[in-house]
Amino acid sequence: MYKPRTIRVLFVAESPPSSGGFFYFSKTIGKDHLFRETMKALSLWPLRRPLRKGFDKTGLLEEFRSRGFFLIDTCELPVDRLSPKARKISIAQGSSGLASRVKDLDPDSIVIVKKTVYGPVRHELETVGLGNRLLNTGPLPFPSHGNQKRYRLLLRRWIRNVNHLSRLVI
Repeated sequence: MYKPRTIRVLFVAESPPSSGGFFYFSKTIGKDHLFRETMKALSLWPLRRPLRKGFDKTGLLEEFRSRGFFLIDTCELPVDRLSPKARKISIAQGSSGLASRVKDLDPDSIVIVKKTVYGPVRHELETVGLGNRLLNTGPLPFPSHGNQKRYRLLLRRWIRNVNHLSRLVI
């Protein structure tokens, strides 16, 4: 539904959260860290304005799509409440099938969100010849627990450094 015809930037995140605040759900649940901070980083939502529980995200998701952005998860099921060992195994399994999905989506550029998936996802993408499409050369922190500002700054920097993407961020 929110997949653009041409994907300019593909965000690869870890997994849907166990809280139920999936990026593409139509309403916020109050813990929508990735959605909120991504919208702020891309200047789709005012930096100092809170994004309240129950907010209808439809308009923002449509604008996200219209600019050529799309987000997928490495793992289909939530991993945030798994033990570190189980989480690592799930991410490894999810990463192994990710490269073919990304290849089929054929994005111009890719951003890997979260330290836990950066290494495995990067390895898989490089294995199939997509490493040159990565915008981040290191992990992008998940935008919670004090990492919101760093997430926004790094994301804006990487997108602005790519000529064909600079018009996507206001």
